[in-house]
Amino acid sequence: MDDIVLAFDVGGTYVKAGIVGSDGSLLEPLSIYPARAGEAKEELLRHFADLIADQAKRVSAGNRIRGVGIAFPGPCDYERGICRTRGLNKFDALYGVNLKEELTNRIAIIPGLRDRWSDAPAVAIENDAALFALGECAFGAGHPYEKTICLTIGTGFGSAFIRKGRLIKSGHEVPPSGWLYRLPYRSGMMDDYISRRGIVRLAGEMGIKGVPSGEEDVKHLAQRARFGEGIAVQLFREFGHRLEEVLLPFIQSFRPEAIILGGQIAQSADLFVSEAIGSVPVRVSPDLSVSALRGAYRLFAEDGKD
Repeated sequence: MDDIVLAFDVGGTYVKAGIVGSDGSLLEPLSIYPARAGEAKEELLRHFADLIADQAKRVSAGNRIRGVGIAFPGPCDYERGICRTRGLNKFDALYGVNLKEELTNRIAIIPGLRDRWSDAPAVAIENDAALFALGECAFGAGHPYEKTICLTIGTGFGSAFIRKGRLIKSGHEVPPSGWLYRLPYRSGMMDDYISRRGIVRLAGEMGIKGVPSGEEDVKHLAQRARFGEGIAVQLFREFGHRLEEVLLPFIQSFRPEAIILGGQIAQSADLFVSEAIGSVPVRVSPDLSVSALRGAYRLFAEDGKD
């Protein structure tokens, strides 16, 4: 018998879901649902409650449900569970809604679920970078280390700082909330440079031609670099230099034992980082989404029980 967590990774198009055991394993195959991000408030809340109920049906009779952990896109007041997303063409109808409260109330009255909880029904919400970090440091590449900086590089620049398996969100060692993306850098903020659009922008500044528009742009540039095209190689080296530049102040203040990379851009990490940044070893995670689901379990393990 195991206390499990129902874990969800909510994106603008799809919701990935899994049942996570105390050892970080997925006890059932990964589920993929439509996000329905453009629907009205009531329809969205009902949809999320239905997804929780659907996953709960898959839980073995001998297991108890510790809680529901959700990776939800920002901006969001994650501590209180209040959605602050507006003007991004996804989940606009949930602006100002306390998702934690709304979903907890709904799942508490789902028939057949009332006796499945190990305690009272509970919902916890965090951003995907934080859950990626918790999952990697508990069960993945960050497991051997006490202190890590975890980064997700893709459409945006996600970050989290972990000490002894816990998120560090305040103090002089880390940026507020552990978020690097909104800190000033060059003529904008870090998210403008350490991201997919940052690479595409840099390619334009370097005069690289023939870059396709759309989601294949960075993959195309990486292929050109691997085939030895000099200017593409130079592009990723410069991107790596910028990544090192934004990290060094926090390497000096936080003193991590490792840097863990995830996200789509991390698949090309061999082109822009060596084995270390500022003498700190770099480890690349193969799967951001599964790590985020595993991290959802850790939201319910920070009370010292595990």
